[in-house]
Amino acid sequence: MCTDIDRLAELAKEDPKRQFYSIAHLITVEKLYAAFRSLRKNASAGIDGVTYAEYETSAEENVRQLHRRLVAGKYQVQPLRRVYIPKENGQQRPISIPALEDKFVQKVVVDLLNAIYEQDFLDCSYGFRPGRGQHQALDEVGRVICTRPTGWILEIDISAYFDKIVRGILIEMVEKRVNDSSVLRLIQKWIKVGVIEDGKLLVSETGTGQGQPISPLLANIYLHHALDEWFEDVVKPRLKGEAYEVRFADDAILCFQHKEDAEKVLSVLSKRFEKYGLTLHPEKTRLIEFGRYAARNAKQQEKKPETFDFLGFKHICARSRKGKFAVHGRTLAKRLRRGLKAVTEWCKQHRHEPVSKQQKALNAKLRGHYQYYGRPTNYRSIWQFYRRVRRIWREWLGRRTRGRPLTWEKYQAILRQHPLLLPRIMHSWASTGK
Repeated sequence: MCTDIDRLAELAKEDPKRQFYSIAHLITVEKLYAAFRSLRKNASAGIDGVTYAEYETSAEENVRQLHRRLVAGKYQVQPLRRVYIPKENGQQRPISIPALEDKFVQKVVVDLLNAIYEQDFLDCSYGFRPGRGQHQALDEVGRVICTRPTGWILEIDISAYFDKIVRGILIEMVEKRVNDSSVLRLIQKWIKVGVIEDGKLLVSETGTGQGQPISPLLANIYLHHALDEWFEDVVKPRLKGEAYEVRFADDAILCFQHKEDAEKVLSVLSKRFEKYGLTLHPEKTRLIEFGRYAARNAKQQEKKPETFDFLGFKHICARSRKGKFAVHGRTLAKRLRRGLKAVTEWCKQHRHEPVSKQQKALNAKLRGHYQYYGRPTNYRSIWQFYRRVRRIWREWLGRRTRGRPLTWEKYQAILRQHPLLLPRIMHSWASTGK
């Protein structure tokens, strides 16, 4: 049976220029309730302090009342609660936590908008899209560099991207497809709502409030128009050689056959982004020689071939076992340090808990690490992570022996009874065919 979501997708695909004037009626009680049930039960509460468990006690009635407020235009958005999470460079990344009801209303609207915009988004975009993720983007990087005449990589880094989005331009972009006044009012409420920090309400003129369910989709819409369409429709036809883009949210690389093409794009990219209020990071945006001939050229110049970072991996020019050119990904050193620091802090705080409980938690952390970093060319790095975790655990177990040293033999006995999860490659080799 064709659902209303499917019908939206069909209409959007049939006519890329169709505007949707009436989709707010698709925000139903049933969709709201399903969205509520999809939330993480242990997620942080918003500024109102309402948790999943508290809301769940009268969920059906709460959702019906929420729906009535939406229909009557009486729905009020709660200010966001500001928290900070550490970044690899020692700085803090601000995250804005919405109230519980705002979370699942946004999730319903995201589903409706996704049905439309999934027909518009280009194949180069992988971030926060249904059925796509980091590993498809990483596979595409390898495919492009290994099978296409790629010789130059332009790394793109946008400074404070989510905070710099110009709201007026964003709404104009959305209106090209969705001109439902009720939905547009909701979006404007969500992106303009203030943030509570240290008891004060802070209101900014730009940005989308990173941490809200709606933000990744809006950020994708913004870069779809600012970068993806422009690169595909305007830039590529004017280049001498081949060129490709791979983007995950605001993390992107452009791949070029010729250096002069890459330099031409780099020279105009800043001006292009300025039109949308965006700024390229001067140090992290860089052009490097990378590809099958980069290693040879570097050797002739008596230097090492350059590398680039993308989605937590350092990409290097390498050779396969058969001697063919290959791109290998290694865990970034700062990501490795961050993971080990988190394990150290956990072991420190939980060192007095039963060994079996510690083993279960550490294996969950190892499993998560392997799930992301367990790619075929990264076996050495995940083994390094495993050995360091094993050493960290021994150190903190040894601190609860009251002066009696935990010898390697005793620790080996613990590991035999409570083994740590061995490294595993969780992702298969990507096909080089399209």
